[in-house]
Amino acid sequence: MLLDNTDPEAKEFFEALCLLPLRPGALARLSVGDFDSRTHQLTIRDKGGTLRRIQMPLAVSKLFRMVAEDRDEGAPLFLRFSGEPWDKYAWNRSIKKAVKLSGRPPETSAYTLRHSTITDLVRTGFPLLNIAQISGTSYEMIERHYGHLGREAALDALSTLEL
Repeated sequence: MLLDNTDPEAKEFFEALCLLPLRPGALARLSVGDFDSRTHQLTIRDKGGTLRRIQMPLAVSKLFRMVAEDRDEGAPLFLRFSGEPWDKYAWNRSIKKAVKLSGRPPETSAYTLRHSTITDLVRTGFPLLNIAQISGTSYEMIERHYGHLGREAALDALSTLEL
């Protein structure tokens, strides 16, 4: 498994990417103040500077609460051991190392974790519109790239019906 081969510095960052369908850059831009531990909500600044709020499950909120602990609201939520925030060069180095150690295809990237999370949500039958909203993308984009997975889930569900 990829996370089992992730260096300790990157583990929480990559875990968050596996639990929420965020772009790596959006995750890296989060500050402690973007996370409301009381309501389990996250305010995300996505590409283009647009803001959106998502409700997080308790288990995901626990991870965010742990990484935010004892830090100022303006501080980056996910930090490297050096105290620096994550950037594409740092997460690319870390993921390439984990990919090699886990035997995953070499084209696997941090963005692949976003795709995997979206794929999992579609396969569970979660509405595509809701997936688009929490992913910060359009319904049309989700339908174009992942819609076939929803149709497969519908066919599986229909095949269980009996007279």
